Amino acid sequence: MASNEGEEPLLRAVAMQNARTVLMAQQRAEEALRQSEERYRSLTQAIASVVWTTDADGRFVTPQPSWVEYTGQTWDEYRDFGWVNALHSDDRKRVRALWNAARDDQTLFHLDGRLWHVASGAYRHFEARGVPILNASGILREWIGTFLDVEDRTVAETALRQLAADLSDADHRKNEFLAVLAHELRNPLAPIRSGLDVLRRADGNSESFATTSAMMERQLAHMVRLVDDLLDVSRISRGKIELRRERIDLASAVKHAVEASRELVDCMHHELTVVLPSRPIYLHADHTRLAQVMGNLVNNACKFADAGGRIVLSVAQEGPQAVISVRDSGVGIAADHIPRIFEMFAQVESTIDRSASGLGIGLTLVKTLVELHGGTVEVRSDGIGHGSEFVVQLPIMADVQSVAPPTAHDAPSPAVVARRILVVDDNVDAATSLAMLLTLSGHVTHLAHDGVDAVGQSALFKPDLVLMDIGLPQLNGYEAARQIREQPGGEHIGLVALTGWGQEQDRQKSRDAGFNAHMVKPVALDALLALIASLPAAYD
Repeated sequence: MASNEGEEPLLRAVAMQNARTVLMAQQRAEEALRQSEERYRSLTQAIASVVWTTDADGRFVTPQPSWVEYTGQTWDEYRDFGWVNALHSDDRKRVRALWNAARDDQTLFHLDGRLWHVASGAYRHFEARGVPILNASGILREWIGTFLDVEDRTVAETALRQLAADLSDADHRKNEFLAVLAHELRNPLAPIRSGLDVLRRADGNSESFATTSAMMERQLAHMVRLVDDLLDVSRISRGKIELRRERIDLASAVKHAVEASRELVDCMHHELTVVLPSRPIYLHADHTRLAQVMGNLVNNACKFADAGGRIVLSVAQEGPQAVISVRDSGVGIAADHIPRIFEMFAQVESTIDRSASGLGIGLTLVKTLVELHGGTVEVRSDGIGHGSEFVVQLPIMADVQSVAPPTAHDAPSPAVVARRILVVDDNVDAATSLAMLLTLSGHVTHLAHDGVDAVGQSALFKPDLVLMDIGLPQLNGYEAARQIREQPGGEHIGLVALTGWGQEQDRQKSRDAGFNAHMVKPVALDALLALIASLPAAYD
């Protein structure tokens, strides 16, 4: 009895120790489970996806917290195979087929599709992966996997693919544009070169001289128009085009457009009909730019009509809108080209025999200038071989009270006052030919071919006027102008920048350097002579 009584406290102590050990083990297991669940929740939040488990057939047999959080489905909605309903309807059949194949083969399950995302209220792209779990006997027991949200990646990849396609298309169109530009510039250069050969062999034949000179002047004007169009495109892309609006009679702009296009119309033997309304239509618009719009449309019609084609330019009023239509009997436009007809460098497919297809920027200019006026432009065509029609609509001025046009008075041309002119250009041919023209016009000229020489010749020659290029060697035109101004009497000399740089910032630099005027090459002789006449002599 004594021994039994001694053993009981020991047994109780052992039992209590075992109980504590079991309790501690249970607590550690519960803590491990809690930590595991916490890691599970953290994992699902960190990867912004759904972690899931199913039975061997693909049924949800236990609650899936991350599935609920992502899709918003309740247990009754997603249990068993209800999870399929959270897929986009277009993806369900494909997903089930891939799932069945993976289940039958007991292989890795991998697919993509779109899954409903309750927070954004939209289907989002996902990638799903599932791993088959086998029991000790090698029999499929369950699946464990993820639905990974890849919407942002998919959108980015799509944007990158589109950007790559756009860049490839832009590069292709750029190369085509450069090829066309080279072709269009060579077109007028060829007759100009031939004209020079004719002049060298004319041997005083006045008829040949007059005909050739007129031809060369036309071709030069064509080249100037090409360059002007390119400059306008540059201004458009930088938002630098400004309209000089005034109250104009639309018929006047039509007249100027037709005059500018008449040579091309006649050259291609087209029949141009102009239909104007019986009463004038007044617009608040830039006269020059509207004439450019209509001129471009008429020129475009000329280029895409066979020789002897018909072109009709008509103007009408429809309510508060002026409607301008340019219709031709030309090659027409295929339906798939119409949406892109006004895009930069876009060109209708043409054959070699229709080489005057232009640079692909004229219609872009038309659209931009019309929209700057608050109007619209559209193109209509019944397809290849059925001609085309461009229709411009512009708002009419509310106040249409007629204003008497100014009376033109013919005045005799003033006598030329000889000026001492220093011509500065590093292009020797350009400087020499301009000096010859000025000399033939009654002026006294002197030449310099760099900035340093211009400053020195100005002090020696004492000119009334300096016509100076900007891009000069040794000393650029801006700095040369400043130094000329600092010479004794230099403040009275007329300084004119005669340059190929024609942007507004270039003109501002000229003003800052002390130039009186800024003219862009090639300059019309009449405009230059008028400017020279307007400047006083520096040393009278």
